[in-house]
Amino acid sequence: MKTITSGEAQKNFGAVVDYATTGESIRVTRYGRPGVYVIAENEASNELVRKLAARRMIARLKSMQTSEAAKKLTQDDINKLIEDCFA
Repeated sequence: MKTITSGEAQKNFGAVVDYATTGESIRVTRYGRPGVYVIAENEASNELVRKLAARRMIARLKSMQTSEAAKKLTQDDINKLIEDCFA
């Protein structure tokens, strides 16, 4: 995996996108710390984004006071909500 700074990404964004679309991922650092990844959009990356969204949603739901209806949501219900967001 290639690693570049945020400044390099900003100056060469077109090249970064071209590189990522070849299937290689790029780690972009900010002030020497991990910032973001640039990855090509494909089935695998879409599935990864859905899984990350599900984990984030579950964590947020667990941290909130929940209604009885929310307590009855299953993992399948949550996955369906996420799928609807990406439709």
